[in-house]
Amino acid sequence: MGGAGLAGPLARARPPRRGFALTPLADIMFQLLIFFMLSSSLAPYALLPLTPPARAAGTQADAPPRPVPAAEPQPLAQAIWHLERDAVRAGDLRLPFEALPDALAALRAEGIADIVVFISRQARAQDLADLLVPVRRAGALRLQLIGR
Repeated sequence: MGGAGLAGPLARARPPRRGFALTPLADIMFQLLIFFMLSSSLAPYALLPLTPPARAAGTQADAPPRPVPAAEPQPLAQAIWHLERDAVRAGDLRLPFEALPDALAALRAEGIADIVVFISRQARAQDLADLLVPVRRAGALRLQLIGR
């Protein structure tokens, strides 16, 4: 009975041993899975070719001043569009993305080379990609994006 009495106090003094818990590991694995799923869906948008606006020619200090022509100033040839979900709005006309190649060809025929696009709150990143593809195929059109 002498040995049994010592085991009781020693066993009570030690805290109970906890088993290995998989819950924190599973939480980390789930968070990593979500992170990589989200980052892989955003990767194609990183491949969109965007260039910064060109610097004005008058910013160079050594550039000679240009003479101002005496002719009558020509009006700015710009189209103003609004990018919405699944379409582009030009004034009251709503153009689906399938109609953009014809609309861009008509703009080029009129001599319009600049398109200013206001991005609405309803527009998604995919809508921007769907706009950039036909504009890039159309050639020498310049696109200015105005964010929300």
